[in-house]
Amino acid sequence: MDKIKLRQICFLFAGMMPLTKMIVYPAMLAYQAKNDLLLAAFGNFLLEGAVIALVMFLASRTDCTFFDLLQNTFGKIGAKIIYGLFAAFFLFSAILPVLEQKAFVLQVFYENVPSFLSFAPFFAVSFFASVKGFKSIGRAADLALPVTAISLAVILLLSLPQAEFSALLPVGGAGAKGIFSGSLYGLNWYTDCLYPLFFLGHFKYEKHGAAKVMLAYAAGTAVVLLFLTVFYGIFSDIALRQINTIAQISKYTTAYTTLGRIDLFFIFAAALPLVFYLCVPIQMCVHCIRKIAPACNPVFPAAAVNGAMLLAAIFLNYSFFEVQTLFTQKLWWVFALFCYAVPILSLLLKRGKGERHE
Repeated sequence: MDKIKLRQICFLFAGMMPLTKMIVYPAMLAYQAKNDLLLAAFGNFLLEGAVIALVMFLASRTDCTFFDLLQNTFGKIGAKIIYGLFAAFFLFSAILPVLEQKAFVLQVFYENVPSFLSFAPFFAVSFFASVKGFKSIGRAADLALPVTAISLAVILLLSLPQAEFSALLPVGGAGAKGIFSGSLYGLNWYTDCLYPLFFLGHFKYEKHGAAKVMLAYAAGTAVVLLFLTVFYGIFSDIALRQINTIAQISKYTTAYTTLGRIDLFFIFAAALPLVFYLCVPIQMCVHCIRKIAPACNPVFPAAAVNGAMLLAAIFLNYSFFEVQTLFTQKLWWVFALFCYAVPILSLLLKRGKGERHE
């Protein structure tokens, strides 16, 4: 059975989760919430953190997997149907991040936009990770933490002197509608709270395990909020135009006059753990399929899912903003249902023989 360690789940939240919110998300927030983007983001983090805390509480009370809990409550057929719905959701939720990363790689790391084949190797990495399962997620998290920590520290240190923090004042200037819209339309960037639900039964719960995970999540939250603060302090009224944000905030530092754009090295380094984190929803999709059909060779669902994602990326190659608008403004309720309602309702599932009583 797939195994992941509690330490690696902590590293996932502290070292990989923040990167997903540093490309297009800040510009979307600036468009909706303007100088109140921190309040909108903080609202999302509070909600997601509450869901993670509830799932970790469930982990402290049972050794069952999520599939076992569903099977105890709805039977094997019911559990497989629900896992089939989640397989479809994970595939659906991976589309926008993959398109986001593809555009980032092509626009930042190439002077001339090359053919789509320059991004195709991502799917080879994703295929390999999907075959290996949760173990590959844990190992990637172990490697990602120091890379992310060093890269973001350098990028933020280069950016800080250019930031004018008074741009964030007055607080509440965007009004309740702008703050609420920023939070609501940002739900598709906050799917991380779903992962611990599927890790249930695949890691050994340790004493104070919930506190460790929540501290790691708080650390990741603090990094994102600091990043958003510096970002808006630099760009202010034109922040909504700054796509590929992580590559934009440090480009004005005076160090470039003698050394060139040294930040590109650290941006490239930060992109590596981001690639591994983008594989996670695809791996989750394959995991769900394997639970539905346990006798199936893992190579086949991994190939099918990654092939489908490759076709989607090709078909939607020039439709990123249309997809973003659809996901954020029209289909936000899908993310609210799967990432927030279901984990909360999972507390009501029958725990059966896997229940703990400490």
